[in-house]
Amino acid sequence: MNPSVVHYQTLELKPGASQAEIKQAYRDLALVWHPDRFADNPRLREKAEEKLKQINAAYNFLKSTQPQASPQKVATQPEPKTEAKQKQKVEVKQEDIEISTKFKKLNALLELGRLKDADLETKRLLLELAGRTKEGWLRPEDIKAIPGQSLSTIDQLWAKYSNGRFGFSIQRRVWEKLGCVASSDIATQTLSENKFGQHTQWRVKGTWLSPWDSFNYSFQAPLGSLPREYVFALSGWWSYSKGWTGYLLWRFDALFPKPK
Repeated sequence: MNPSVVHYQTLELKPGASQAEIKQAYRDLALVWHPDRFADNPRLREKAEEKLKQINAAYNFLKSTQPQASPQKVATQPEPKTEAKQKQKVEVKQEDIEISTKFKKLNALLELGRLKDADLETKRLLLELAGRTKEGWLRPEDIKAIPGQSLSTIDQLWAKYSNGRFGFSIQRRVWEKLGCVASSDIATQTLSENKFGQHTQWRVKGTWLSPWDSFNYSFQAPLGSLPREYVFALSGWWSYSKGWTGYLLWRFDALFPKPK
């Protein structure tokens, strides 16, 4: 049998399916057969891992052999090619390449449904963007220094691959829907954080989960519960874990993109 036919069958598609259909089928099946869904059943988890390997192999094969759709050309009026404009175009192009490369790993991890690895990569990116990789934690002024476009890109990637369930903007929506408010008043801030933590299951039975505690890394996790690892790099957690204060005062809401 033709190898491509087998791969189409693996993705439950008919031969000749479009790139868009192949990609959507891959996402659907990767979600259905993700091993994290069978964490409590070793036998089914092993079966899911093998199935996911077949799905990944089929997707990679068909993605590489299918012709890519040619981008439509848009007719435009020629512009005067001044030296300044040419230089500007080159600079923009270089910036686009840099951004694309910077978030390539996060994009790949999310596309494969490797949510825990994507969560750790998000934390690493935030530290890198703030220039705090060596220190390993973020102060309030560091968060303000992170470029808004970079935060938006991370947010959009999480929202894209979770069908709108995860991301900073989703967390903001949940935060506001629960009536949570950011405040320098310890009692007010703590009440809001506790309410948000209960919803996202970051807080269980009155206790905040630590970085080493198990967490539901699946697409069925509570709305807005991912990304999560970044909170353990915020100054509130640093102080709390060192025993300097009994309150978190994470102020993770500072990362939520403001509505436009």
